[in-house]
Amino acid sequence: MGEPVDSEATVFPKVNYNYTRDLLKVWPKEAGINKHLTFSCLRHTYATLQLDHGTDIYTISKLLGHRHLKTTQRYTRVMDKAKKEAANRIVFDF
Repeated sequence: MGEPVDSEATVFPKVNYNYTRDLLKVWPKEAGINKHLTFSCLRHTYATLQLDHGTDIYTISKLLGHRHLKTTQRYTRVMDKAKKEAANRIVFDF
């Protein structure tokens, strides 16, 4: 993206940040979700869902714009935890 020219400038000038921020308040309420959502929450959910549906970590890294694969690997820990929890749901009573 290059060096910043103006410290007050927005990264994506055509995006109406106030409108988008307001939608992050409206959409969850309309869906019955009583949780404060941020762009980071949405990115995290997107990455986790991509992993869950079989997208490889390298592709997810590029989709998220991460410079280093190590940054994206934190999402694999979430999936490892989910796999452990799923495995522990089955209890054998011998």
